[in-house]
Amino acid sequence: MAFHRASTDVAIIGGGIVGTAAAALLAERGCRVTLVERDFMGAGASGRNLGVVQHPFDPVLEPLYHETVAIYVEMSRTSGAFAFPPEPTGLLMVSPEGPALALALAGFADTPHLEATLLEPDAVHALEPMLADDLWAIRLATGHPIPPQAATQAMAERAASARAVLLTGRAGVPVVRAGRVEGIDLDGGEHISADAVLVAAGPWTPFLLDPAGRWQPIVATWGVTAQLEMPQSPSHVVEEARVDSVNRPAAAGNGDGRAAAATKDSPASLFSLAGAAGAAVIGSTFLASEPDHRRLTPVLVKRGVRFLPSLAQAHVTGSRVCARPQSIDGRPFLGPIAGIDGLFVAAGHGPWGISTGPASARLVVDAITDAASAVIAAELAAVRIPAPRVREVRA
Repeated sequence: MAFHRASTDVAIIGGGIVGTAAAALLAERGCRVTLVERDFMGAGASGRNLGVVQHPFDPVLEPLYHETVAIYVEMSRTSGAFAFPPEPTGLLMVSPEGPALALALAGFADTPHLEATLLEPDAVHALEPMLADDLWAIRLATGHPIPPQAATQAMAERAASARAVLLTGRAGVPVVRAGRVEGIDLDGGEHISADAVLVAAGPWTPFLLDPAGRWQPIVATWGVTAQLEMPQSPSHVVEEARVDSVNRPAAAGNGDGRAAAATKDSPASLFSLAGAAGAAVIGSTFLASEPDHRRLTPVLVKRGVRFLPSLAQAHVTGSRVCARPQSIDGRPFLGPIAGIDGLFVAAGHGPWGISTGPASARLVVDAITDAASAVIAAELAAVRIPAPRVREVRA
């Protein structure tokens, strides 16, 4: 699109991995960019995740994952502050139920590059002696552990280096008049005019686009993770089951099928662990409302001991809670909002924000800067669902 009349070319709402990546890419293409974040960069799921870039097991999301890994590898080569393992450490999907895993193995027939291999308990124990000795596993060639906030912080620094303006502690809302975006209004009454506005605010995106609450294709799924100090942790990323088993469409409800039976002392959760930079992170819960992460931390540790007995002696150094932006079909909404000239969205990545966010941002940046040549798959395009009734400013 043509940029010609505003104080900034593109205003971005949201300082997670998608917003910061979009800011960096736009600024590197010569656009004037202003990003506003109500808290701090990576305050949501982009900074409070398990800490692993992982294949999403969805053929529609797979290209985004591969492009994102390539982006991270290149950033690691050019930035001394961001270290990304170019090769995956491997993911172990573990379970004491061998027959169930044997059946699940067939689900990877269409992804031979994941090198899915079924391991019996003796092989699992030989590979990872710290794990319980009765666990079966499917090993997959994926899993790049990084500190949870590392990618978002690196993207924010990249955007700032390209002269994007990053404002933290400032909440913003889009301003639309007569079917055309005019910029954003900040808390405190300040207005930033812009030729285009990108809303990349995770689970809060629907409320920014439709404050009346009539448009809710994305809901919050709350996750708790605990940070541990461990002398040694498994070299693989370890998960009780594929994380996509809890990446359900919002319309079908949250959780992995056990949520209905969950109680406050036994929340819907799956054991997972990733180690990076001398620390380990375990998780995670899948809840419809914000929990007390301090109360749930010992619950996660106790449950994790079943899979990793040494967790009983691990020192808990902290815990975090975040809201994952869960979409109605498990895939993000990317691109222009129908009926509003200059308004764009990139949100709804569920647990895959860190793993697919930068490539998602690139698709939307293409749509902002050169709509004629931009290509967003129909399964990802924001226009695949009815547009929100964006509140307009009266003349």
